[in-house]
Amino acid sequence: MSNQAISRVQAAIVIIIVVAAVAAGAYFAGQGPGPSGPSGTTEATKPSNVQNPDTIIVETIGQPDTLDPAIDYEIRGANVIQNVYEQLLFFKGEKADQVIPWLAQSFDVSPDGLTYTFHLRNGITFSDGTPMDANAVYFSLMRAMIMDDPNGPAWAMLQVLRGGQNYSKSYNNAGPSAPNGYGEKYTKSELDDFLNAKPIEVLDSKTVALHLERPYAGWSFVMAFTVTAIVSPTAFKAHWTATTDGTPYIEGATAGDYQNQLNPWPATNMVGTGPYMLKSWDKASQIIVLTRYEKYWGSPDNRGMAPTPNVIIKGVDDANTRVLDFKTGACDIIGIPASITTIMPGGLIFQFADKNTWFSQHKLVSLSPDYRLFPASGLWPQFSTMVIGFNEKIRGPDRKPVAFQPFADVRLRKAFTLAFNRTAFVHDVLQDFGLPASQMIPPGMFGYDSSIQPSPYDLDSAKKLLLDAGANPITPDNAFGPKNSKTVELEYILGYTADESAATILATAINSIASDTGLYASVVGIAGPQLHALRHAGRLQVFFLAWYVDYVDPDDFLVPFASGTAGYYPPTMGYNNPQVNSLIDKQAKTTDPTQRLQVINQIQHMVNDDWAYVWLNYGAAYSLSRSWIHERASASVATGIEHNNPAVYGYFMFELQKGGSSTPQVLPPTFLAQLQLPVMIPSSKKAF
Repeated sequence: MSNQAISRVQAAIVIIIVVAAVAAGAYFAGQGPGPSGPSGTTEATKPSNVQNPDTIIVETIGQPDTLDPAIDYEIRGANVIQNVYEQLLFFKGEKADQVIPWLAQSFDVSPDGLTYTFHLRNGITFSDGTPMDANAVYFSLMRAMIMDDPNGPAWAMLQVLRGGQNYSKSYNNAGPSAPNGYGEKYTKSELDDFLNAKPIEVLDSKTVALHLERPYAGWSFVMAFTVTAIVSPTAFKAHWTATTDGTPYIEGATAGDYQNQLNPWPATNMVGTGPYMLKSWDKASQIIVLTRYEKYWGSPDNRGMAPTPNVIIKGVDDANTRVLDFKTGACDIIGIPASITTIMPGGLIFQFADKNTWFSQHKLVSLSPDYRLFPASGLWPQFSTMVIGFNEKIRGPDRKPVAFQPFADVRLRKAFTLAFNRTAFVHDVLQDFGLPASQMIPPGMFGYDSSIQPSPYDLDSAKKLLLDAGANPITPDNAFGPKNSKTVELEYILGYTADESAATILATAINSIASDTGLYASVVGIAGPQLHALRHAGRLQVFFLAWYVDYVDPDDFLVPFASGTAGYYPPTMGYNNPQVNSLIDKQAKTTDPTQRLQVINQIQHMVNDDWAYVWLNYGAAYSLSRSWIHERASASVATGIEHNNPAVYGYFMFELQKGGSSTPQVLPPTFLAQLQLPVMIPSSKKAF
């Protein structure tokens, strides 16, 4: 997560269960299936030793960038958003390839595939008491698109809703990839053209139609994405101020309000229909408090209110502090990496899981009845790809390109890639909790090519490339050597111990030959929100980040990683290959799965040949919680504790309770036997 495409087709998706790396800072989630039945935990059923029985306390790394679903594009914010806001469609149980009507009662698709008509449920209200109706749907979706944040998630709608591409600066190349940065201002005529295209129409108070430019088989998955969260128009408009400089707007939404700069209220305040409400967010202490929405409508399965009244999500960047809090019972759920650290060289997870059993059988066996680990065997697959990205157009504080542009030279990008020892990273750092990555699309998703192998570790070749690049630079400012040394920064999010270790491995290799090459590397840790802000401004040099699935289609990886005009990473890292851009557009419009696969294969090889990224590892997850935390029986959506949905972000609190009995777990195949799930048959029909 943390971006764009055009149309797509219903292609066969082979879901391959992958045992992949648990990158530090990833949300270690599991999730669960099932329908109906109101439930909860009474005081009588709660064990006497349960601490803070009415509050679930989660300790993880960092805090959100923003809580505005139109802007937020990272996991920490999405985890809060999915517990406070809701969408027209959402996932069922553990089925990442299937969505069901949620705020919508049902929906219809026109024979030509261009119009989706949603029929809304009756009687649902926002937490401010106002009704959830078609006007709220119109406002929520149009607001995100009109704001058009180039570093946000609105592209998922703009890419295909009628008029979206013509309006969006990301698509007409006046956004961050334009020669002068963010480019020209939005005009009233541009906004009027978009509104007149009628991408969304209110048919009556309970019926809304969405009009697409072209048939798009992934659209139902887009509608389950957090950017389509329905917000209270009354609350948002009450805290909105119109611009006076001629920037166009509709009431409640200003064109080009990047990162909530013009109207900051939605970044730290939330009014939704979901099972929880935002009570407070103390950024200084990194503590978010959610309280139960007492008038929650109950979900499509009539589950009633959330069984636990309060949720506290604490950003605790120091892993050892999280470990101590978890052991004392001060927190109930902990995000803990499997990777080693300098303080805990044996790997923090082995404070709780039996190390010998893991390495001999790849099973997670708890060391104490006070702790619960899921899954029992192997790891849960996550559709995510961890990367090292190279900024090919580094900018200074004034947003102007700096003189020294090392990664504008493909020789340096290739050298740094060959200098990274991925095998050592996966085995020695991730403790075998990982699968080396070789391409942007993760295993299990249509478009993954098993014939592409990870780049090799070849320090000798890396040295030769650096010597050549330093002595024969592409510009005079790019020259370096033993008598003219230069330093590049490898930047990671503080608290993400696996990323820190990866940066250290790469820096150590580069510095081991620096006396000959004259190029050094330093490792720099930056708090999450600050790092994302620096990346948005194009100021990072080499960054360690990850992409988590927005919706289940290869476009959701091809565009964010590779599109120089509409992507998430490329516009702020200077990567723009016109041929790749053209092929991304072509594959999205290709209706034949075999032909589409061929185009996707071309794209992946071309991006690899550009050495734009180092593909680190593919994501996976496990959960670690106190024994008094349980998933409600037959959970409507996987919670992140006992069951997993790779398309859901973090923990779904609505189905978690403190105390009571645990849900019997269906044990998955053993680690080594996790190979493949059934193939989805291509179909022209919408999936529910």
